[in-house]
Amino acid sequence: MNRRGFLRAVGATGLLLWMQGPAGGIAAPKPAPEDLIRQALAERRMLQFRYHGYLRKVEPHALGRVTDDRRALLGWQVLGGSRREPPPGWRTFLLAEIRSLKILRPTFAPRADYHPESSRLKPIEVEVGPGK
Repeated sequence: MNRRGFLRAVGATGLLLWMQGPAGGIAAPKPAPEDLIRQALAERRMLQFRYHGYLRKVEPHALGRVTDDRRALLGWQVLGGSRREPPPGWRTFLLAEIRSLKILRPTFAPRADYHPESSRLKPIEVEVGPGK
């Protein structure tokens, strides 16, 4: 390849990279479910996810661990779920079984009947702050 061909190739590569933007066309890594849950707890925002094949909408209240050191979310399920466990109500969700987790825009106030000491989470890593 002569000098002119080399410069054309470099120019074409630079143009391609410029068109793809600063990330170079590579998608940013998805945040870990724990990070999204922590954000939702801090901002008091609702979560939506699939659990055991059912779409759920939940007000998250605590992130912690249950038996066998498995990470779990304690939340008030507002919508979705199975016939066996219709909403509303308190539910504990294993993080390993949560799919398609999204933070929603709606916010919520912590429930008056939230009692972390009586939950299955031992220990609680992070929880929603007191209501205003």
